[in-house]
Amino acid sequence: MIARLHDSQGRVCIPGFYHRVRRWDAGERAYMRQMGPSDEQILRSAGATRAWGEHGYTLYERTTIRPALTVTGVVGGYQGPGAKAAIPTGATAKLDFRLVPDQDPREIDRLIREHIVQLMPAGVRSRVRTQMSAKPALIDRSHPVLGAAARAYHRAFGAQAVFLRNGGTIPVVNLIQEVLGIPVVLMGFGLPDDRIHGPNERFHLPNFFRGIETSSVFLAELGASRSVRRMPTVSRASAIPVRVNAGQGERYDH
Repeated sequence: MIARLHDSQGRVCIPGFYHRVRRWDAGERAYMRQMGPSDEQILRSAGATRAWGEHGYTLYERTTIRPALTVTGVVGGYQGPGAKAAIPTGATAKLDFRLVPDQDPREIDRLIREHIVQLMPAGVRSRVRTQMSAKPALIDRSHPVLGAAARAYHRAFGAQAVFLRNGGTIPVVNLIQEVLGIPVVLMGFGLPDDRIHGPNERFHLPNFFRGIETSSVFLAELGASRSVRRMPTVSRASAIPVRVNAGQGERYDH
């Protein structure tokens, strides 16, 4: 059942899964190729030797503008030492869906439940339990608040900011945009080798101090910018998910 969730081309086989996925034009994809990391850089950063996923897209595109279904855990049968001949009566799989604009988590939840029913062999019962969900978030890189952030990074790190897409799960971002109607600026200072969430996670101390300076300059830029005060709302029509990249090597927001 789990193996049949993807086809031989790396696409998710759930009917309707790609129905709302936004199609980006050639200009935006060219910008991503120019500014974003190459396949080789992503593989090296991940410690992987071979790529996998939806054909026709770079690894950078697969991990940002294209949705994905990942199996993050499988449990079943006897787990202790030694041999065991008993046939297990149940098994569990954990699935993680990375959604992109303009997918709706509730719709995807319904689609996966319907599809599991279709995949289920006769005589088998299944249960799907949703642990959490969050809507995708878009940030317009042309908004004045992003300009203020870019200037702040430039002041602190001495390098021009580069806008790159990045995935992560921060449910409150979309909530702030939808409920309050104001832009959200995600400003991170981590590096690719910080091993986020790992047992040996670290944080580069020079970036910590530059981060303090960047945040201070950013607030000063906001206070001094008339254009920011005139544009308090999010432009949803032309919104593009971004992160700011600056400073010592590549910085991956989370």
